Amino acid sequence: MQKISFFFLIFAIQLGFSQQNIKFEDSDFATLLAKAKTEKKLIFLDAYAAWCGPCKLMERNVFTDANVADYYNKNFINAHFDMEKGEGVALAAKYGIRSYPTLLFLNGEGEIVGKELGYLKTEEFLALGKKNNKPELVNTNLKDEFQKGKLDQPALLNFISLYASKDPIIAKQASEKYFANKKDKTFTGEEINALLNFTQSVDDANYKVFTANKSAIVELLTEKNYTQFDNYLKLMKIVTSATDDKTKTIDDAKVLKEGEGLLPKEDLAKSLNIYKLNYYITHENFPAYEKTALEYYKNPDEFNNSELLAAASVFADKVSTKTSLQSAARWAEKVVMSSENYDSTSILATLYDKLGKKDEAKMFAGMAANFAKEENKDATKMNEILNKK
Repeated sequence: MQKISFFFLIFAIQLGFSQQNIKFEDSDFATLLAKAKTEKKLIFLDAYAAWCGPCKLMERNVFTDANVADYYNKNFINAHFDMEKGEGVALAAKYGIRSYPTLLFLNGEGEIVGKELGYLKTEEFLALGKKNNKPELVNTNLKDEFQKGKLDQPALLNFISLYASKDPIIAKQASEKYFANKKDKTFTGEEINALLNFTQSVDDANYKVFTANKSAIVELLTEKNYTQFDNYLKLMKIVTSATDDKTKTIDDAKVLKEGEGLLPKEDLAKSLNIYKLNYYITHENFPAYEKTALEYYKNPDEFNNSELLAAASVFADKVSTKTSLQSAARWAEKVVMSSENYDSTSILATLYDKLGKKDEAKMFAGMAANFAKEENKDATKMNEILNKK
């Protein structure tokens, strides 16, 4: 009996260890937020997809580690959602989740206070948890804390990263404040990203930091990349001075003359054209956009599908000159040859329709209408082309 009891005990202990796991809450997101506030813990959210191999590996090899499970269960409200099912779909949209796994740490307000992408080994995942275990942030609105001046330097750096895409204006303000308060002369990769992402002009406060700390920055950025970025900022200053917002035009000659030497001649012309295309479409100067695009995309084989299709779409919507529409149709034809979907076929159908090519227009409108069903797109315009006599 003693032997049986002994082996039963060993088996029970082994079973206990094998079942140790991060305990994920079976609750909706609103309940998780409320629980985080009540228990004064951050939420760890494992954003996964059912088909994701690395997600399954983490679930099998990492979330079952005894040290990991013990730490995360003690310190976080743990949750995981399939981002392609149920409430996960809305969460994926809310947090801009496009790759899996995405590992989020959220406060009680639902704000991201920590984030990591991709598969992590056990020790890396445990270190991530310790790095982001900040219960003082549970009931804190980070934006309010920033505006009240309550974020210290490490919190500011984290805030910049979190708000870079969410609110670029306030992230830029945070970046400028961070570097105004920075005392040491060394730079980490994270700091250089925070500096360069929010240095958009030679007139920005961060540009002074950029130039004053060149020797430290080039250690990570390299001299070549530093010079390229510096020249880009100087070029943007020239381009801005050559831009007339009243007439919505750009003085090409001024940019090419004053920008000489900042970039190779071909690169200078390319950078100018890209700026012009963005400027003209933003300011709805479509005749100028048409002229610039025809020149820029004259050799369509040099450009990728997304660029060509974007320009063709503008022409399909805003241009009426027959020769220009013919050029745009060639761009769209090139895209359709390698990528048939609703966007490419519908744009080509629209261009053919504007050119009076009824048969071609109906053929591609039919294709687009079928794609619309598969891709859940609105086929109203395509059906109008199909119903024309």
